[in-house]
Amino acid sequence: MKQLFWLSLLLIHLPGTESKDEEQSCLSQPNKVIWHETGQSALLPCNISSRCKAEKQQWFAFKDDNILRLSLAGRYSLLGASLQIQSLNVNDSGIYYCAVESTNCCQEYVALGTTLVVREKVQLMVRHILLWSSFTLLAIYSLAIVTLIILKKYGYNVSVSAETSKSDKLSFKKKTQFRNVLQELHSRRNLSKAKQIRRGNSSQVEASSGQCNISTDDIYQNI
Repeated sequence: MKQLFWLSLLLIHLPGTESKDEEQSCLSQPNKVIWHETGQSALLPCNISSRCKAEKQQWFAFKDDNILRLSLAGRYSLLGASLQIQSLNVNDSGIYYCAVESTNCCQEYVALGTTLVVREKVQLMVRHILLWSSFTLLAIYSLAIVTLIILKKYGYNVSVSAETSKSDKLSFKKKTQFRNVLQELHSRRNLSKAKQIRRGNSSQVEASSGQCNISTDDIYQNI
């Protein structure tokens, strides 16, 4: 009967407790989520106001749509008004409510409740591995993008420089060939002129020789 009383008290007073001002309540419990791993210990805080004379304190857990009254023994113990749980397992996940029965006007109070989430160490390790793997892949991807940009930029400059150098070499080669052709033409022209000069000189020599012969004949005839 006592357990049914506390369960009904939890269900009836929980909505009303949430709407009460903290100064009017005998209990103070943080309405937050606490994360732990299996095998660790958890401390669920609860504070009872000094103006309230608590006759009896209880802790309840809401798990899998069921409200359980905790037996404060074994893995469960009180540290002041706070609940301490040893050797956590995944089944300890739930919402924990601190409740007291005060002798002041026979009032009962139920706090807002604290959510406890217990995770497996393997799951946490896998999460860390996935997180670091994602970070590593992101870093590699960023490095690859930066490297590609650098290669695209400087590689283009190198290719342009190589093409420019190749074009300059080809132009120099063409200029050299053209100069050689001009020199060859100039040499041939000079050679042709030299031949013409030689031929002219030979004609003059022959003409002079002829004149000399005629003059000599005339001389002999005259004699």
